[in-house]
Amino acid sequence: MALKYNLQLLFKQDYSKDYMPIIKSRPFKEKRPLVSSIIAAYNEEENIAACIEAQLSQTYPNMEIIVVENGESKDKTYEIAKSYEIKTKGKVRAYTIPGKQKGPGNAWTYGFKKSKGKVVCIVGADLIYDKDYISKGIVPILEGETVGINHKEEICKNPKNLWARAFFYRRSFVQPNSLSKVFTLIRRDYLKDKLWDPSLGYADDQTINRKFGTEFPAPNLNIYQNNPSSLREIWEHAGWVGRSMKINPLIVVLSLPLFPIYSLYKSAKHLIKEDFYIPFIIFLPIYYSVRYFAYFKEALKKLFI
Repeated sequence: MALKYNLQLLFKQDYSKDYMPIIKSRPFKEKRPLVSSIIAAYNEEENIAACIEAQLSQTYPNMEIIVVENGESKDKTYEIAKSYEIKTKGKVRAYTIPGKQKGPGNAWTYGFKKSKGKVVCIVGADLIYDKDYISKGIVPILEGETVGINHKEEICKNPKNLWARAFFYRRSFVQPNSLSKVFTLIRRDYLKDKLWDPSLGYADDQTINRKFGTEFPAPNLNIYQNNPSSLREIWEHAGWVGRSMKINPLIVVLSLPLFPIYSLYKSAKHLIKEDFYIPFIIFLPIYYSVRYFAYFKEALKKLFI
């Protein structure tokens, strides 16, 4: 498949002074430099195989795939990843970081140091990248139009599950200027001294944007996420978000009497602006109550531990 694409059709936007956060660079001399795809995984036994298979199916021809178990999973995530290392004769390499998990940025940093690619692709183990994602997305990077790219939106892979669909049905990543604060593909020479900051917690993928102001173009590329699909998974995810919140925990605790209003407001907003789905009329207040109490628990821990 030809690597050359028309950038104007791909992005449907100009690069002008209105998009100064985009960092341009020199075009690559190589037509197909090595891409290192780094998958961050933790307790992803159900998703890791599909994620690896999607990376192995990329039409881009020159890749290495690195899976990093970010902390010691309670399932067979690492064993499954390691089986692919044997099956692919080293095209996939699997590593584990002992101890507690510290967010995907920690795994991506570890994988970056093990990688050799001149372009890096970061992946969450619950994501399925379309087979042309890298071959299309890398074009503006190779042309020097930008140091990195993201995609406009992610689509829920398991929408028949109410918990998963409530998490999001379609999630946008672009700001009002059509740029993204996070990236998936990026030049190695730009990333090398700007690695992920684990202290940002849930927002560690925004490290470069927060520290350097860089934003990234987001072409139309297809990507799907297997969303959290149970009360436990939503609770754990919301707890991670709660631990990352910079808001004063006392405000969260004192807002307890108002949580029903919070849940109803979030539910109404979700139905009106995001996804009007009839079963949500009853389900969403439950969903947002679970999220609130996960935040509440983390706020209590910050206050008293």
